[in-house]
Amino acid sequence: MIIAVDADSRDALEAEHVLHELLASVAGPVVACTHVVSGGDRPHLAVSITGSADLDAAALTHEVGSAIIRPGAAEPEVAGPSRLVRGAYVAAVETALGTAGRLVRFPGQEQARGVMTVAELRERCGIDEVEALGGIPVDEDSLVDTLDFIRPIRRNGQVVLLVQPAAGGVLIPFEVEHQQKCCADH
Repeated sequence: MIIAVDADSRDALEAEHVLHELLASVAGPVVACTHVVSGGDRPHLAVSITGSADLDAAALTHEVGSAIIRPGAAEPEVAGPSRLVRGAYVAAVETALGTAGRLVRFPGQEQARGVMTVAELRERCGIDEVEALGGIPVDEDSLVDTLDFIRPIRRNGQVVLLVQPAAGGVLIPFEVEHQQKCCADH
């Protein structure tokens, strides 16, 4: 089952808070993503969760749009204000197709600890591809210091980890665990 929720989150921190609310009572493996929603009065983020557990978007404490795709259903079930249903629907479709999304929770995530080769990341963490920014070549023996945190993306049905060069000839994830908001100092 896929459930997607658009709570009009302005940034990744807000979107991840929505995910944590939804996942608070969920046990077992899930894939949880954030999705960029363009159009409307401003871009924002929606979230999606794929898993076998029943999730309840109504439990959220704020107004949301939702789209639920149940196994075998011909159409998603949608609910909420129309301005938010569109974002939830887009997130649900992107998740179903595996075309987009920033993975926040996924099977294998807990294995991303320390320095690993690209081959080890693929085997242990469910990463399909490791791509270095700037076209830097990456092969199966390239070393990636996970910094004990990875945040891959979905693209074209693949789970892709974006990395960048770091000191000592290793690669590190492009997205760090504790991000500072742009322009946070003014």
